[in-house]
Amino acid sequence: MTIYSIQATFGRGELTPKLHSRADLDHFKMGLSICRNWMVMRQGGLKRRPGTQFIAEVKDSSRPARLIPFIYNASQAYVLVLNAGVFRVYALGGRVGTVEVAHSYADADLPDLDYDQTNDVLDITHRAYQPQRISRLGNTSWALNPVATTDGPYLPLNATGTIITPSDTGNAVPIMTSNTAPSGTVTASGTYAGAAWHVFDGDPNSVWISSDASAWIGYQFAAARVIVGYSIKSGFSITVNDPNDLGSLNAPKSWTFEGSNDGTTWVTLDSQFGQTSWSFGETRSYLFTNTTAYAYYRLSLINNNGGTYRELSKMAYLEDPSAAAAITLTASSTTGINNNTGFAASDVGRYVSLLGSDARFHPFKIASVASTTVATAKATGSALPTTKGTQQWKLGAWSATTGWPAHVATFEGRKAYARTDAQPNGVWMTKSGGYGTTLDFSTTVPTADDDAITFTLTDVNEIQWIAESQELLMGTAGAARTLGRDSANLPFSASNFRQELASNYASEAVRPVKVGASTLFVSTFGKAMREFVRSDNGIDYQTPDISILSEHLVQSGIVELCYAQEPDSIVWLPVGNGELVGLTYEKDQSMAGMHHHQLGGDGFVECSCTIPGTDRNELWMIVRRTVNGQTRRYIERMAAPFEAATMDPAQAWYVDCGLQYSGAPVTSVSGLSHLEGETVSILADGARETDQVVTGGSVPLASGRAAATITVGLPMTSRARTLPSPLSIGDGSGLGRRKKVVSAKLDLFETGSMMVGRDEAGVEEIAFRATTDPLVAAPPLVTGFHDCRFASSWNDKGQIELIAAGPRPATLLSLTLSLETEP
Repeated sequence: MTIYSIQATFGRGELTPKLHSRADLDHFKMGLSICRNWMVMRQGGLKRRPGTQFIAEVKDSSRPARLIPFIYNASQAYVLVLNAGVFRVYALGGRVGTVEVAHSYADADLPDLDYDQTNDVLDITHRAYQPQRISRLGNTSWALNPVATTDGPYLPLNATGTIITPSDTGNAVPIMTSNTAPSGTVTASGTYAGAAWHVFDGDPNSVWISSDASAWIGYQFAAARVIVGYSIKSGFSITVNDPNDLGSLNAPKSWTFEGSNDGTTWVTLDSQFGQTSWSFGETRSYLFTNTTAYAYYRLSLINNNGGTYRELSKMAYLEDPSAAAAITLTASSTTGINNNTGFAASDVGRYVSLLGSDARFHPFKIASVASTTVATAKATGSALPTTKGTQQWKLGAWSATTGWPAHVATFEGRKAYARTDAQPNGVWMTKSGGYGTTLDFSTTVPTADDDAITFTLTDVNEIQWIAESQELLMGTAGAARTLGRDSANLPFSASNFRQELASNYASEAVRPVKVGASTLFVSTFGKAMREFVRSDNGIDYQTPDISILSEHLVQSGIVELCYAQEPDSIVWLPVGNGELVGLTYEKDQSMAGMHHHQLGGDGFVECSCTIPGTDRNELWMIVRRTVNGQTRRYIERMAAPFEAATMDPAQAWYVDCGLQYSGAPVTSVSGLSHLEGETVSILADGARETDQVVTGGSVPLASGRAAATITVGLPMTSRARTLPSPLSIGDGSGLGRRKKVVSAKLDLFETGSMMVGRDEAGVEEIAFRATTDPLVAAPPLVTGFHDCRFASSWNDKGQIELIAAGPRPATLLSLTLSLETEP
């Protein structure tokens, strides 16, 4: 008895063999048993995977490479190719000039690089390297430099009895005993009380007061120095008969900090306005950029906070650390320092911050290590008020000793970093907006909303990735977590944040991708992909496995994720066996279908990335191949899928590692040395030519007909196989019963090649050329229904094969089978 089976969508792609008898599932009705080198369209049909374009060979094919996208905006996007200790820049299908910038990453570390881009800079992290920054200075001018930090971040405060004692305060101005002793000269205008040198005398109880409305006070060095910061401390005077004579009211409100080399001509180095709400004896610090050495520096006051006089208690100057003299830090023991081992040579360049008698932390950077208890350091912020030892100190969280952050993201106007060797579950966020030239991790007492944030996850497992969303999403080796606002009605800040457990599904250390409102990540062990998404209630999160229907395709391990939004919303996954797996994912349309791709020849996909192109999101890959007996690593870009509305059939690109000639008609193509000795497929003006072997970098057209558009590359074959038919004549399931396919009706769209049959060996080519078509021209592409019959058997389970080979396009919208089934 004849029955009919229609498959109107292939939206679930290739299903795992474990589901080949689950005819009760809706997924079964939309799936295939094989979907190789076909892509599931988001409309539900099947489209041949486009071929790949050969871009270039990497600098050194014997060494691995890594691709990183650099996307300034939708029209300015690049691919950075890291290989052999350098990175090169590619865009628009070719290399950008001769750009080649050295980097220090070892080959084995390239897969573990994480990155995050803001405008024209790309921040890169790796647990074994100081964070780096790639900057685009111009289209052909690029740079890579380490990223410096300002004041931190730090490990938790010392909780041991170890005391660190500084030999000096870190002030570029010595402790003065008069206006000229011990060195240099202090000058000021309109002194009313105290003495000008009191602001540099180290005495917490002395002040300088001026009656001059435009008062200034400064210091002249014996030799010019580069000053890059200063601090001022407000006064604390109180006059009973003058309510306006208060240190806080006399504190400066607006001023300029200036430098000069003759005491007459002054250059403004820093300006401050609206500095209000001073407390008695409060110290505030200010940093600025300066590379010029001056002998004279002064603070020139514009106005105060409403008091009768202008009053300062103390000032300190910060000299450029590269030229400043180091002070000695002496620890009373090694306890609490580097797991009780004391200072180490790897601490050089590491921060250490000491709590001063002014109840403020003062940052220093270690310059050298003399022993496990003695190190030298240079001030990087406000100077200490005294040289008294302190038990309240903290060491930098990032260093060669503790390791460097492995992950980076941008969230709520801050740069977020995560995971060091010393703190595998640590997270550090800069001050709000504090990720310009340097990363600012400074904090204040009491906490200000824009302060830097440091915290440790309650999950003790290593952080595997972080990603920006409505909250900061974090995947660990044991769970999925979020960081967001504690109070939803207040902005995210240093005083309004909290971390929460989202699910107990663990992650692999693979960068996630954002697809619409969802974040897709690789589950632990790398053999599943999960979706990090809010529940329907808008409050909780879910992390369902979205690869479970096709879990067999990723059993060799997911290497990387990247996402191409247009034209078909596909997440691309290179996997451990060298295949390229795709997930067509359109959540709003309930579309989630997986397909896998074997590149022509012996192509092994090692890594990939996507960037916006002129008409689509482009997939770029590093493909390892053996060509003419040699291992090659090629940069390849997936070609555009064929669309008859915008492309001529001659431009169709269904060969791998190929090149396309366009110009005056020719009968041979050269420039193919990258495929020397390989058998290649050829499309000439839309017609398939006989395959040829590349010899001397060239191939002829066997037909001898000259063509103006010729595409040459490695042959690729697209293969699909339907699932066993569950249909019966009405007395129960048809699974397990013998069936025979009588005929198939294919709904084709812009198709130039299709073979159909009971199995891969028995497929038969569908003839698309009509008797009226001229033989000297390429056969037209077919759109519409096409009936076909082929040899079949009662043992076929109601399955058929659909194969598209050669260099022409093919798209299948639906499939109707006519079957006979046993009673």
